[in-house]
Amino acid sequence: MIRRLEQSHDHVIGYSLSGEVTEDEYAQAASELRDDIARHGRIRLLFRLKDLSLSAFFTALDERFRFVDEHRDDIERIAVVSDDTATGVLAKVAGGWSDIEIETFSHDDETTAWAWLE
Repeated sequence: MIRRLEQSHDHVIGYSLSGEVTEDEYAQAASELRDDIARHGRIRLLFRLKDLSLSAFFTALDERFRFVDEHRDDIERIAVVSDDTATGVLAKVAGGWSDIEIETFSHDDETTAWAWLE
């Protein structure tokens, strides 16, 4: 499931991804983010990853990379909130691939992640 987080405001937008995630959910989130870019210009994103199935994790990773590649000039920062070590490593690798600032945070540090996006 993908859901937009209530803390989202203006150009700072967060999503929670958990369990199984459908293609329709990805398409909906991407459409919302394109609308946010049209309204605010450059945006900053938070992705909270919790209990994603392995297949959903890799699908999420592929979809995020594709969206980020399409909108690399529209995204300033990405905060990835996850306690999974592999996610942190992949986020760091992705950070080297684009000019977008990417940081990883544990679930206990989500408040710090939101502050970093401000």
